[in-house]
Amino acid sequence: AVGDAAVFVAGGGYAEYVRVRAAACVNASAKDVVATPPELVALRISALTALVALERTAAVGPKDVVLVTACCGGTGHFALQVAVNAGATVIGTVGSGAKVQTALDLGAHRVIDLSSEDAAQVLASEYPQGLDVVYDGVGGPLLKAAHDNLADGGRILVVGSISQYPHNRAEAEAEVEGHGIDGLEDAMDIFRAGKTVDLAGGRKVIGNVWGDLFKSGEMGTYRDRVFELFREGKLRALVDPVPFRGVGSVCDAVEHMLSRKSIGKVCVTIPE
Repeated sequence: AVGDAAVFVAGGGYAEYVRVRAAACVNASAKDVVATPPELVALRISALTALVALERTAAVGPKDVVLVTACCGGTGHFALQVAVNAGATVIGTVGSGAKVQTALDLGAHRVIDLSSEDAAQVLASEYPQGLDVVYDGVGGPLLKAAHDNLADGGRILVVGSISQYPHNRAEAEAEVEGHGIDGLEDAMDIFRAGKTVDLAGGRKVIGNVWGDLFKSGEMGTYRDRVFELFREGKLRALVDPVPFRGVGSVCDAVEHMLSRKSIGKVCVTIPE
């Protein structure tokens, strides 16, 4: 109905007006979801990605050791919570000490502050049994650290590789394929192509965290589950507090997201 809160994923996200098929919209009002528009946006795409990845594609359980890189980021903070809810031992990485408490508040059992700790050393010394599941959106040296400490049968879910985005290109080109892992192609190529790369010991690098969800007819189930978890207080949606308003602020918002200072989902409010 007119006035209901609708959330969708479609082209034209930066536009002031966009035409979208009704079938592509989720009526948040009808689902009794009390949330701000930025929270709804974060739930619809970032939380859904994490939920599908860690409940379906690489289902996490109580005996698993899970690493979530950028665990205070737009999708990372949801992945952390999904893994904690599943009963796993969850390790999160953050880029500065300012984010450590946020990660702990979300349930992380160990937070690796990359500004003062070496992830590879921490993982090798504190988790010698290896990692069962890795949710990685950073790539670069962190991907190598995860790969080198991946247990037999372990899975790395690639949801991006921010270390290789244009603002970090000079750093990325200084390494072999951006991560330095012998025999493994570029992480973004794996991600863009949605490949699954088989490694020794039954391990895998998975570039398509959605699997066959779009063909399965189960999308609605997981989409509804995201909002149900939020409604029950089992998922928190963090929205970065720095405000961005209007199409003219989009570039500033992207710069802020890439600055490594943001916490949660960075959103731009488009005035009516």
